[in-house]
Formats: sequence, C-alpha cells, structure tokens
Amino acid sequence: MHGDSPASSAPHLLIFRVRGLEIAVDFTAPALLALLSLLLTPRALLMTVLACILHESAHFLAMLLTRCKPIRLTVSAVGFRLTLQSSALCPLPVFCAVMLAGAGANLLAAAVFALAGLPDAAAANLAPALFNLLPFHSTDGGTLLSAVLEHFWLIRRPSLPRRMMRLLSAGTAAALGIGMIACGITNPSLWGMLLFMSASELLCG
Repeated sequence: MHGDSPASSAPHLLIFRVRGLEIAVDFTAPALLALLSLLLTPRALLMTVLACILHESAHFLAMLLTRCKPIRLTVSAVGFRLTLQSSALCPLPVFCAVMLAGAGANLLAAAVFALAGLPDAAAANLAPALFNLLPFHSTDGGTLLSAVLEHFWLIRRPSLPRRMMRLLSAGTAAALGIGMIACGITNPSLWGMLLFMSASELLCG
C-alpha cells in the first residue's frame, strides 16, 4: 500500500472505477499469476491470494477507521496496493497505523494458523507480512520509512530521504541475495521477486 498517488503514466492493462475507487491492473499481474500457477500447487496459490486479500482488507479497514480516503487499488506483480489520497493529509501516527495494518493482520493470521497446526497457511501469511516490512519503495515498510524520513528531513535536507532510501533498499537487496545464496535457497519465485524489487528501485531512482 502506498501513501501517495502513483504516476498516471505507469503501464496498466485495465483501469476502471467502482464508487470513486480507481482499480488498475498492472501488466505484470497476469504474468506473475501465470508463473505462480506453474510453480505452486492450486492449494498453495489459493492460500497466497487469500493472504494478500487479508493484507489489503486490513489496510482498507484501518483507512475506514481513521477516515483516510483511498483513491486507487493497484494489482501488480508486487501484489495488491491501496493508495491514499495523500500521506500529507494524514497525521504521521495515523499514517503509520494504516501502513502497518496489513502486515499486522498477516502476522496475527500466521500465529493463529501455527497454533491450529496449519503450517502451510501460517507460512502463506508470514511471507507477505515480512516482505511488506522490507525498506523498498513498493512495500509498506518502505513507504512508511520514506514518510518518516521526509517528515524529519525533507525541509532541512530535501535530498537526504531519497538518498537514504536508495542506500537502505540496495543494502537490503544485497543482504537478502547473499543470505539466500549462503542458505542454498534456489526458489525461483523468491529470486524473481528479489530481482523485480531491485529493478523497481532502480526505476524509482
């Protein structure tokens, strides 16, 4: 979920409106879905999609409770992403609560499923929770961190928040890549997502 409206020039396969909410389907979404359908079993794919729906539903509920208005739902290879009207219109504590709601819901669901003896369902919710806490521009954690940095530094040192975000995202991507190699992780979906996120960061810069 992002705090500000994305550029209208981003490539989309389909854009339509439902009661004032713009829904955009990115061209990467069907490609990722096709790849996952080849790599995952139907049950694993269903659990992954449900975990993503839970994640964004928690964001949406938090927005309703805090009266933050969503203007766009984007479906892409990164997942579902709700966009607020403007992060500047939300007090920072409220914005933080909205941004953390998705990961919080997935972590809670993962704990419940683990206690119920359903490790696959727990893992399906744990993965998007941890992924969305990473400091990338297209994740909740990165969006939140960027807002915090801009809150404290944008006026005094306008270029510092962007430079810090690029440094953190590059360091995180490198650390994850090295860690995956050291652990012998060869899962193509994980490597594909890491490469996709790294490419997205370069384009954001």
